[in-house]
Amino acid sequence: MHLFSSSESIAIEQHSATPSVSRSSAGTATVEGRLTSPVARVPESTSQAGGITVKGHTIRTFAYTTDAAVIRNTNADAILAVYPFTGEPVITQALLIVAQQPLFVGVGGGTTTGTRVVELAMVAEMQGAAGVVINAPAPAETIEAAMNSVDIPVIATVTADDEITEEKILAGAAIINVAAGANTTATVTSIRAHHPEIPILASCGSTENTIVNTLQAGADALTWTPPSAQQLQSQMMARYRGETVE
Repeated sequence: MHLFSSSESIAIEQHSATPSVSRSSAGTATVEGRLTSPVARVPESTSQAGGITVKGHTIRTFAYTTDAAVIRNTNADAILAVYPFTGEPVITQALLIVAQQPLFVGVGGGTTTGTRVVELAMVAEMQGAAGVVINAPAPAETIEAAMNSVDIPVIATVTADDEITEEKILAGAAIINVAAGANTTATVTSIRAHHPEIPILASCGSTENTIVNTLQAGADALTWTPPSAQQLQSQMMARYRGETVE
């Protein structure tokens, strides 16, 4: 019985680490690994964002995910790691291991409240997080306490331009994260009208129109939700089966 064995030349090719090098018409040099996948990359239109500069690094896009495989392979400028469980330092540590860009991690405000939020923020700073995110239900007092306890940006999530949002801005929130669903663009416009100075991060959807509209409303940077590893794997398996993938 004949057993397949790859030829030496094919074996060498399979394990080659030679990168692909190219240069765009604008003069930007690009280096890609032979096995690099583009499926978790941000839409090109997000490059129009002005960005938020944090400790010398300008961030235009935040990938909103806690998926380790996606975090490792996305080209977003930063990671926004917020999840629906109480914050745990071990989760932050795991994400920091795989992230190749600044990690902004959720420390509570919804499920987790009170002094634990501030304590988690302090631990996250010690672990190496670039910033912390406090969820919408948290009061302004929590934002102020966190700002007084850490030397990394505190991002306050809001769902409307109301008195609570105003209090969080006055409490010293470094960045306002607008997550108002279908009302995000209108909320960004409203906040920007009376707070031209505050850095605004906002969810942008996935289409060209929603991205452009969010930026025109006054957002400095965008949160983009990448497909999950499970979705990408499902699409890959469909292609393997010869099925049409939209």
